[in-house]
Amino acid sequence: MKNNKIKARDRKREGGFKRHTNNANKFIFIFFIFLAFLFVTVIAKLLYIQIVQSEDLTIAALNQLTRTEVINSNRGIIYDRNKKEMAINITKCNIFYNLDYLTQFKDESNSDFKNRKEKLYDEDAKIISDITGLDYDEVRGNMIGDKVVRVATNIDRAKANELKDLRTKIAKENQNKKDNKNLNLMAISIDDVTRRLYPFNNLASYIIGFTNDENVGQYGIEASYDEELSGISGKSVSLKDNASNKIPLTDEETYAPKEGHSVVLSIDSNIQQFAETAAENAKKDNNADRVSVIVQDTMTGEILAMTTKDDYNLNDPRAPINENQEKEWNNLNEEEKINVLYENWRDFNVNDQYEPGSIFKLITAAAAIEENTSQPDSQYYCNGWMKIGDRKLSCTSPTRGMKTLAKAIEESCNMTMIQVGQGLGAEKLLNYIKAFGFGRKTGIELYGESMGLIPASANEISKVKLATMSYGHSIAVSPLQLINAVSAISNGGFLNKPTLIKELVDANGNVIEKKKTDLKRRVISEETSDKMKYMMKRVVDSGIGKLAQVPGYQVGGKSGTANIATPTGYLDAYNSSFVGVAPLNAPRLTVLVIVNNPKGAILGSAVAAPVVQEILSKSLNYMKIQKTEEVDEKEDFVSVPEVEGLLLEDAGKILLKSGLRFNTNAEGVENYSVVINQSPSQGSYVIKNTIVDLAINDKDSGILIMPNLSRKSRKEVESILNSMNIEYNIKGNGDFISQSPRAGKKLSGDETVTINYSKRDDEEVLNEENSKINNGVNANNKNSTEENSNNKKNSLINKGNNVKKEK
Repeated sequence: MKNNKIKARDRKREGGFKRHTNNANKFIFIFFIFLAFLFVTVIAKLLYIQIVQSEDLTIAALNQLTRTEVINSNRGIIYDRNKKEMAINITKCNIFYNLDYLTQFKDESNSDFKNRKEKLYDEDAKIISDITGLDYDEVRGNMIGDKVVRVATNIDRAKANELKDLRTKIAKENQNKKDNKNLNLMAISIDDVTRRLYPFNNLASYIIGFTNDENVGQYGIEASYDEELSGISGKSVSLKDNASNKIPLTDEETYAPKEGHSVVLSIDSNIQQFAETAAENAKKDNNADRVSVIVQDTMTGEILAMTTKDDYNLNDPRAPINENQEKEWNNLNEEEKINVLYENWRDFNVNDQYEPGSIFKLITAAAAIEENTSQPDSQYYCNGWMKIGDRKLSCTSPTRGMKTLAKAIEESCNMTMIQVGQGLGAEKLLNYIKAFGFGRKTGIELYGESMGLIPASANEISKVKLATMSYGHSIAVSPLQLINAVSAISNGGFLNKPTLIKELVDANGNVIEKKKTDLKRRVISEETSDKMKYMMKRVVDSGIGKLAQVPGYQVGGKSGTANIATPTGYLDAYNSSFVGVAPLNAPRLTVLVIVNNPKGAILGSAVAAPVVQEILSKSLNYMKIQKTEEVDEKEDFVSVPEVEGLLLEDAGKILLKSGLRFNTNAEGVENYSVVINQSPSQGSYVIKNTIVDLAINDKDSGILIMPNLSRKSRKEVESILNSMNIEYNIKGNGDFISQSPRAGKKLSGDETVTINYSKRDDEEVLNEENSKINNGVNANNKNSTEENSNNKKNSLINKGNNVKKEK
């Protein structure tokens, strides 16, 4: 029985063991099934990736490794018509700062990490500020964020290289350190960028315009021809690792940029300078708010010069443009400053409109003659006023009674022009106004051109409006529209599209596109044009425009004076203008000058006509246009003497003695400063008190020119040559005989100058010295002589340079 119990227990244990073994086997089986399933899944996934997603993943991997760098194209140059560079490219540098740089040194247990980072930012901002000259707060203020930021823009390459050198020096010192490495400047990177430089600063600023920090045109030709100037950027594509190192055995593909086209303007920088100088002088002489000038080729429509003073510096377009703005600038908020800048960049000649006043009488007269409702010898009566409806219109012409149309234009008679307009009728007058280009854009290559303001139809023209429109009121035009219409009247009747562009050229100078004269329409016949020129000539020869006369040339013109119109009415201020054309026998130049709100004289014939005369005189002489009339040397005119090659002191004396004034626009004048160019040139006939512009080798030019010393005593010669710091040998003590090198020759500074005087015996010299001593003159006191000479020179120069204040 006992044995049976044991056997039963053994069987029970055996059954339990078998059940346990079976469970284990089942678990192992399931586990292997799971492993097999996992293996199959992984293999399937790998196969899917290799076969199905292979291409997408390869592309994604390559995208992570691929680095594309933009290769900027060079912006095209802007030239004047003579290929003088007006806008060029220079290399500047942008400085970037990697705000993530310190994270690689971060120790999570270091609670001072943030303070360490801020201290490094402070130190680096100070270094960058000290080297570049930028404001520290500005640099430090740009260090915000968690990535790479630009902290400085358009830095001179020399300053940027100084930063690079210091960074390299610190990096080399760190190589010998295991701990406490200097991390200053390790987070900076410097990129070269191409930026614009305008060699002549303000010259033709409204025409040329400027670019922003990304080298994109903002105003002027820089904006309207931005696509042509910009070209097409290229790129470089390569494979690089996370450290931006090129991956070995991989190729780099480069797509070269397409360089921008260069633009050749129609303007002549010399005539542009004449216009700007005359405008600036006129603004000061008349204490005017603004002076605008346009010079146009009468026959082709090309704009040769265009300016408004005050203007802005193309290299610093966001700076105040005059003293008044400078005084108020810091008191303005940002929005007010932006509004001021927008106004500064606005080109009055193109973007604005004004009531032209009596210049518009030319349009009315041309239309009437063409329609044969009036002729130059047609008779009209003026009693000084006329009542139309409830309006009494007055006339300021100097005579009353019967007068011809030609006499009325000569005297600028309003009453006559009212009658001419009435005879023509509203519909015909409006048709000619439109035909001459008013009320629509001229199509010049600048943005924001004004259309002016004219009646939409003859039905809108009342009797009063017809009367006032006839003499240039109740109508608004742009200066560009007006000069273009006057050119059409003077060139045989052809209305051309005004243009600022002569041609586009590629980087090799090949002409890509050449602009041709774009004739819009013929408005009047050649016969009518000749009659208009006859009347315009009378205005200048014997009428109210005498101050526009240029001796030797036939000049025609017309003045205009009109109250400044505003949306709420007319101001007690005037736009005083004059338009001149010369030479009338073969027109080449049309010049329009508008003086805004002059203080004192207000008539265009008194305020603007002399400015037209100055520009015409200098431009005709510069262009070497032959005189067509014998010059009657009347008391009012003088011949310009030749002063090129003379010392400034001597040149000034000669010009002042001739009844002329002079201006150097130069600083740093020395006693050896020599006149290297004059305008008008020798032999030109000009009105007395005309300003002669003198270019000299001033102190800043670094140019030595051998002066004409023939008018100087030996003592004066020694003083001048000592100031030039040049070796010299003076022979003799009598009258001047010769000098070597010749006057006007450019010197290197290594030459020995030889001056020859005639010989005098010792007794003659002794007598002269004794005479000087007896007269209280110490001839041996060199310092006194030099001081006296310099005082005379400074007095004369001040007299010449301050001529603008005499008026």
